[in-house]
Amino acid sequence: MSKKDEYFAMMESQIRKWDAEVDKLKARGDMMSAEARIKYEEQLAAMRANRNAANKKLQEMRTASEAAWQNMQAGMDGAWASTKSALEKATSQFKK
Repeated sequence: MSKKDEYFAMMESQIRKWDAEVDKLKARGDMMSAEARIKYEEQLAAMRANRNAANKKLQEMRTASEAAWQNMQAGMDGAWASTKSALEKATSQFKK
């Protein structure tokens, strides 16, 4: 497996994990008061937007040449960090 293939496999696995975490958070949000649920759903929407941006960047990288994808990796890593941060923030806020 090439380094590029390994990277894609790792990132796709991470996206699936994020999706599962967001689903868990959504289920938890369904049990909140209306006011808390609104704020919670806003954060979930932001996380989904970050996830979609990361997935879009990953798909762009998939079609790039070998040299180009390495240059794009920094952008993907930034999108990954943003998504991870949003998920961790929401998870910690709503475990309280």
